[in-house]
Amino acid sequence: MQKTTVTEEQLRTVLTFEDDEVHFLKEPTPGKIAKGQTQWALLLALKSAITSNTFSVDPEAVRSICQEKGFYDKANFAKNFKQEATAKLFKKPLEPQGEPQALSSDGLTALGQLVKTLAGAS
Repeated sequence: MQKTTVTEEQLRTVLTFEDDEVHFLKEPTPGKIAKGQTQWALLLALKSAITSNTFSVDPEAVRSICQEKGFYDKANFAKNFKQEATAKLFKKPLEPQGEPQALSSDGLTALGQLVKTLAGAS
């Protein structure tokens, strides 16, 4: 997260790492479902970086958490991740039942901004 200028304190405000598990203390609450889907994808990439040292996200994990958190729109879920604004956040598009995808440099920047916003330091 050094490239994004996110501080350790900001990370601790947003999440905790306990018993080899990442727990989010702050969660996205955007007004739009598509934005919530994108933000959860970024946060899951952060979780992956903490647990496996790679900023990547599994599309089905994103689907699951979006269903759990109320950001799932079956008709538009896959379409959201194919739109240019969202697709550019990943090295390759997130595809249903597809392979995990790493964040692009735009994705890392967006993740850094999201963490700062959630930490209250936007």
